[in-house]
Amino acid sequence: MAYQLYLDKAENFECEVAVKNASLKDAFARMIVETADFSLMFPGILKDGKCQVPIKRLKGLLGENATGKMHLEVIVEDTYFRPWEDNFQVEQHTAVKVRVNEQKKPTKPMVEVKSVKNQPKMSDAAVDLLFICEKVGIKKSNLGQKKNDFKQVVKEYFKANPEQLKKGTRVISEAMNALK
Repeated sequence: MAYQLYLDKAENFECEVAVKNASLKDAFARMIVETADFSLMFPGILKDGKCQVPIKRLKGLLGENATGKMHLEVIVEDTYFRPWEDNFQVEQHTAVKVRVNEQKKPTKPMVEVKSVKNQPKMSDAAVDLLFICEKVGIKKSNLGQKKNDFKQVVKEYFKANPEQLKKGTRVISEAMNALK
């Protein structure tokens, strides 16, 4: 099994180091991580027979599932030792997975096209009145039940637009004929 390094998590490589016939006073350690393309070096600390090498997050340096060899180097009294070596693999430590249960298809807007070839042109006032009627839910099919509502809309419209009073009957007729 390969040693695990992580893209998104710093970790400490720790081990015990026993040195025979030399002093650890000025000794130091480092971890070398080698891939096919390049090598990374992480300096470590040797103290009281314990070795600790902090390995930083590898995001941006190595890709997920990168593999290679890593080894510990210890230098004691100007002598180089390579006491540990292993293969490594890089993983993402923290992961979030999403499972989409259902995808709702967007509803397409409905477009209705009416032929206007044979219809007489409506005045702007009739268009305005028709728009108001449609806004309040007055349709040709319910005009009988909403007769009072229609009268109120007409009254309010001409009150707000007194300049249209001269064409009142024509405007009302055009709007009623155009109701859906």
